[in-house]
Amino acid sequence: MDHADNLAAHHSEAVQRTADYFSRQPDVQGLILGGSLAHGFNAPDSDVDVMIVVSDAEYARRLARAETCFFSRELCSYPDGYVDGKYIAMSLIRNVAERGSEPARFAFQDAKILFSRDTRLAEMIAAAARYPTAGMPERIRRFNAQVDAWSWYTEQALKRSNPYLLNLASAKLVLFCGRLILTHNQLLYPYHKWFLRVLERAPERPDDFLRDIDAFTRAPNTDRLHSLVKKVRDFRPWEAPPQGWPAQFMEDSELNWMSGAIPVDDL
Repeated sequence: MDHADNLAAHHSEAVQRTADYFSRQPDVQGLILGGSLAHGFNAPDSDVDVMIVVSDAEYARRLARAETCFFSRELCSYPDGYVDGKYIAMSLIRNVAERGSEPARFAFQDAKILFSRDTRLAEMIAAAARYPTAGMPERIRRFNAQVDAWSWYTEQALKRSNPYLLNLASAKLVLFCGRLILTHNQLLYPYHKWFLRVLERAPERPDDFLRDIDAFTRAPNTDRLHSLVKKVRDFRPWEAPPQGWPAQFMEDSELNWMSGAIPVDDL
C-alpha cells in the first residue's frame, strides 16, 4: 500500500516543496520519503522524513565536514512542521540489502522515491526492504532464548521489588515475544517507536495478544507474565537453542562485544 499517495494537503505541499528544493542540487542523486508519512503512521503534526541520496564520494566529503543531516522549518507551512533529512550513500542501500538489520531494512519499506537521477534506485530500495527469510530459524532460536531469560528476570524483579529491573525486564520480554510473532509473519521489526503498530498488522498472532501486552506493560505481575508467555509458547512450536537458553543468552547478551556482532535486539 502506498501511504504517501494519501497524505493531507499540508503534508503533500511540504513534500513537494522538499522535492523541488533538492532537485535543484546537482550533488543529490535522489530523494526518498520515509518515516511516518511513508509508513502510514502519521498524525496531522508529523514531520517530513527524507533520505537524501548522494554518491559515495559526496557522502565521504559530508561525513568529514559533519554535514550528514538536514533540518528545515521553512519548507513546511503548517504549525510546528519541519523536514528532517539524512544524507545516505548509494553504497549504504546496497549494504542494507546484503546484510542490513531489520530496522535498517524497515527504513526503506513503503519508501517513496520523490525524484531520482539514477535508474537503479527503485530496484535497490526494493532489495533493501526485502524480508531476510534465510535467517529466520536462527533468529527464532535467539529470540526464544531472550523470552526465557527476560521472563526469569521479570520473576526476579517482582520477587525482589526491584522497579528498575522490572521496567527493563518486562519491556524486553514484550519486545522478544513480539519479535517471535513478527518473525513468524515475516514482518520487519521497525525499532521501538512503531513496534506495536507493526505488530497490530500481523495477520497471525495469539488471540488478544495486543491487549495482553498492554495490560502487562501497564501493571506487570506474575499472572500477567505467565499468561503472556504461555500464549506465545502455545501459538506454535518454536525453534529452541540446542545448548539451552542460558548459554544462548550469554552468547548474545554478554559476549557479543567480543565479535562485534549486532545486538540481538537489533537483528
